[in-house]
Amino acid sequence: MVDRNLWHDYLREACQRQIRARVLAAFNTNIDAVVHVTGPLMDNIKTGDATISWQKVANGKAEDITAVRSKEDLLIILKDCLAGGKSFHIVLEDLSLLDWLDEHFVGARENMGGQAGIIANQMATLGAASTVYTPLLSPKQARLFVDGVSTPVLVNGKLDIQPVSKAARTSDETKINWIFEYAKGEAVTFGGETVTTPRANRVILATRPKGSVMSFDEETAEHLPELGENIDVAFMAGYHYAEPMNSCGRTFDEFMEDSVKQLHGLKKRNPELVIHFEYVPMKRPELEPKMLQTICQEIKSFGINENEIKRVLREYGYEAEMQAIEDDERAYTLYKGALALFRHMKLDRIHLHNLGYYVLILKKPYPVSMEGVRQSCLFASGVNAMKAQYGGYVECAKLEEASELALSDIGFRELAGLAAELQDEHPKASDLLTNGYLEFDDHYLVVTPAHIVPHPVSTVGMGDTISSASYAAEQGE
Repeated sequence: MVDRNLWHDYLREACQRQIRARVLAAFNTNIDAVVHVTGPLMDNIKTGDATISWQKVANGKAEDITAVRSKEDLLIILKDCLAGGKSFHIVLEDLSLLDWLDEHFVGARENMGGQAGIIANQMATLGAASTVYTPLLSPKQARLFVDGVSTPVLVNGKLDIQPVSKAARTSDETKINWIFEYAKGEAVTFGGETVTTPRANRVILATRPKGSVMSFDEETAEHLPELGENIDVAFMAGYHYAEPMNSCGRTFDEFMEDSVKQLHGLKKRNPELVIHFEYVPMKRPELEPKMLQTICQEIKSFGINENEIKRVLREYGYEAEMQAIEDDERAYTLYKGALALFRHMKLDRIHLHNLGYYVLILKKPYPVSMEGVRQSCLFASGVNAMKAQYGGYVECAKLEEASELALSDIGFRELAGLAAELQDEHPKASDLLTNGYLEFDDHYLVVTPAHIVPHPVSTVGMGDTISSASYAAEQGE
């Protein structure tokens, strides 16, 4: 039987923590321009732009469009997706359309997008020394960083850490993702055709400026050992954008080789530096196993969720573990699947976050106590709960409210179920109920209940928030 009062005491203590680590987040940042597609909005576009070919929109099919090269392409995609309640992700090839979007899709809400941007802002808001590296730092992008976020720049050939507002470059392009959200039951007219949305969903129109390369530029790369001396934990993101050939003419293998050299450079003068990679599925799945295996030579902490792990298990040939999760997703099957990845990828740490609970596997010996890891996870759950409830970035003061929110029934149920299933494999399996961790021959298992916030204001960046808050909090142990 799980003592919920005991776990609530753990939570209250955890929510009093502060992040003492110096944090770096790289590489992917962008602006998310979020607009709600409604009938009146589309009516205004029809009357405001007489040059649109509505006949072309009526005759077109979203499935035939590989990239958006005209406003009609976008309207075709919106029409088909709204009619079917479908999500869609496509790249905007003709960047001149950005001005048209600004003019006609008025009222868009601009938010920080990209894992590195979200993590850097959240770490700074929690009071951590937060540094971000992004290949494109236009003034428009820089405005979306919160006070306290800095970035490395070179001044007379020497590395300097400056506030992003000071370091913004007017010559840089801005990576913008337009996100067209729509509600269920919305009647929208495209020319002479009206569609009614069967469910809520969204369409993402992404841009890929040439300068948006997920690596350090050559000049900064020369100073990575110095940068590494000034940080304790790095969160690397964006490798999922890797292509067979990137915009700078580097092949996939060359990009991977450079990435490993750069990560190694970060640790050259700071061997205690820890690096985390939050998984995002690659658009080129055939490249993913090699990308993960290569990057994990230098990155030893890995974050993933309950759905994503099935894809990676299949890619590495762990069909039985993948199928077990597919057939009956629970803490036990997720633990076994995560353990297979942990060993295959030779990780020091894997953090699997699921609705209502977290499963972590840690290599022995581990530099942080298991109590410290558990408390860091509960701290991250508190941060994520406040983000879900209020949106934006969470300040430390808000954690007092989080400390009084009950941990989820799902989390306690899964904790008890896992303890019961592990009785034949571990003589002290019941210890999970009271302390949340077990020691095995080559690893530790940590399982913690987490919060579930009904009707969350925001779900964007939740995995990034959980993983970064927990790992950064560990470093203060």
